[in-house]
Amino acid sequence: MRVCSKILAIFCLLAASLLASAPAVLAGSSSEGCAPTAKSAIVLNVKDKGAKGDGATDDTASIQAAIDEVAGTGGTVLVPEGTYMVEVAPRPRLSLKSDMTLKLAENAMLKAIPTDDEKSAVLTIAGVSNVAVVGGTLEGERDEHKGKKDKRGGWGMGLYIRDGAEHIVIAGVTARKMWADGFYVSGASDVKFCDVTADNNRRQGLSIIEVDGLVVTNSVFKNTAGTRPGAGIDFEPDEHDQAITNVKIENSKFIDNAGPGILIAGKKGTVAKIELTRNMFKGNRPILAEDAPEVLASSICGNRQVMPEATPSAGLNAYADTVAVMVHQNDCEDGADMRFEVTREKHKRSK
Repeated sequence: MRVCSKILAIFCLLAASLLASAPAVLAGSSSEGCAPTAKSAIVLNVKDKGAKGDGATDDTASIQAAIDEVAGTGGTVLVPEGTYMVEVAPRPRLSLKSDMTLKLAENAMLKAIPTDDEKSAVLTIAGVSNVAVVGGTLEGERDEHKGKKDKRGGWGMGLYIRDGAEHIVIAGVTARKMWADGFYVSGASDVKFCDVTADNNRRQGLSIIEVDGLVVTNSVFKNTAGTRPGAGIDFEPDEHDQAITNVKIENSKFIDNAGPGILIAGKKGTVAKIELTRNMFKGNRPILAEDAPEVLASSICGNRQVMPEATPSAGLNAYADTVAVMVHQNDCEDGADMRFEVTREKHKRSK
């Protein structure tokens, strides 16, 4: 009996070790070169513009003033340690400009001031290029939201990338407790998410509406719940003329989301050229694809799923532990692996 218990203990430790270290040990990550290098030595501290970071003062105008001054220089706006309260609706709200970096210290947070507005965002990147956001936390107001608590859907974002934004890097940023989505991308190109975390957001960890060129690597999407679809990442065009293409999701974790870890929904627009490789799924359905025939099974491979499994009983006097079992997906050349992918075809809505 003791030998059996020791074996189970070793197995549990091994599974836990694999779960904790999986993305780090995998080769071929696109994170190399993802963290941006400032093109200018200019660094402007938001406190030099009057920001307090005391968790009480409205710092929106001070932070925006720093952004406006650094815009176009290739320099950096620095947000030091502290909690900076920011307006998220109505407009104007914090909006980044071209050719700049917003750098948040490790313990710096941009925290949403509660609103009843149906459309809000902590930080917006719209119609600009060569922008990076590095480090820190964006925290929403899902627990303090003044609108109807039972309203389905929602439009309250952490980081909102839209309207032709291009060459965008988001590195080491956490987006949590949003009324809707941690991160949201619509109408953008060449966007990279590296080492980001989306945690405890109400609708999605990351929503992709329209993009040409997207990389998500070494990131975590977890605890999404509150309203449908509750996915870690949702690929879902809103209009027939929108397309999602040239996407790589790799070396990332999808943990305890109410919906699928990755949802691909092409009922309105086109979703194609998506590669999902070397990701880990736990506590949620791994991948669900609907109306997306151009998303090929050969591009969904090398993923892993961690599932609880009761060990066989060794008799009435033996205790059977539940252990974590890691299931590896087939290699790309083996074709579809239905343990990970569920593909459903629905009738597209008429144009």
